[in-house]
Amino acid sequence: MFTLNKRLKEVVGLDIGSYSIKIASILKEPDKPLLTAYNVKQIPSYGGQAVKEGKLIKEAFSEVGINPSEVNISLSGSNVIVRFISLPKMTKDQLENAMIFEAERYIPFNINEVILDFIIIDDAEEGQMNVLLAAAKRDFVQARIELFQKLGININIIDVSAFAAFNAFTSFNPVPGDKGTAFLDLGHSETNVLVTTGNIPRFMRVIQIGGDDITRAIAEDMGIDRQAAEELRVSDGSENREKVDRSVFAVLDELAEEMRLSFGYFENKHNTTVSNVYCSGGMISQKGLVEYLQEKMGTGFNVWNPVSGVNVSESIPGETIDAVSAQLAVSIGLALRG
Repeated sequence: MFTLNKRLKEVVGLDIGSYSIKIASILKEPDKPLLTAYNVKQIPSYGGQAVKEGKLIKEAFSEVGINPSEVNISLSGSNVIVRFISLPKMTKDQLENAMIFEAERYIPFNINEVILDFIIIDDAEEGQMNVLLAAAKRDFVQARIELFQKLGININIIDVSAFAAFNAFTSFNPVPGDKGTAFLDLGHSETNVLVTTGNIPRFMRVIQIGGDDITRAIAEDMGIDRQAAEELRVSDGSENREKVDRSVFAVLDELAEEMRLSFGYFENKHNTTVSNVYCSGGMISQKGLVEYLQEKMGTGFNVWNPVSGVNVSESIPGETIDAVSAQLAVSIGLALRG
């Protein structure tokens, strides 16, 4: 966790996960964005209330010497629903008037208890258009707004985590449009799956499997506590490696099956295959994970580094950020929103 003291306005992306708080502060210089500060602050097992009260967020900022007046944040998990729907072609104003009635068909929440947003993606078949619909629980969003108000920080943008990570990728990399491309953000408690054709999102799903499931499986299979299981999970030279791998691969088998179902749904609906998968998130540091999923899925899996698209401040040692760069996809994508 390092920072650059520079008196220019920077954009701060803040990703509050279930395991850690991730911060990226980016200065949009003319030639290439500059990452001036970052932090990955682990949330203690007892730290949930400290997050709600803002204490850990303040500490995460303070540790890297930044005091933002506004931030871009993201939402994920059960508090957010994303749907891709086809509707008769209409103007944006007409769609805005119709969306409340249409949303009731697709959103499993009381429509009066959510905040809705939408974007027209492109034309579908004749007379139709594809629309991305997103809904977030109003009380959850309001709680976040009130939290940052107490911290004296304005929220500039609220994005969906999967789209923020996708923005980090597409800001610097082309996406082939003739086949499906999947983006996985493999986190502590969940895996975000976004499938696109080119730069256009077509399918999104949150799979409730993450690194914590691996830790839990090791603990249960070996009869040890969670802390010991976590140490075994990340250890390379453990004499228990074979037993650990059995636990790891059992969880990855479940994840691969859920991904297979997700890819199959996309392929059937859009009549094209998922040809490439790009992975980010803290879970990819798990030994053998990417290779195992690639073998199970029969699809090319690529680990991409969200830091590779930006310049990094000279005050940030390369080896320190390399160790956590995969966890910064969402926060960097948020900071690039401007």
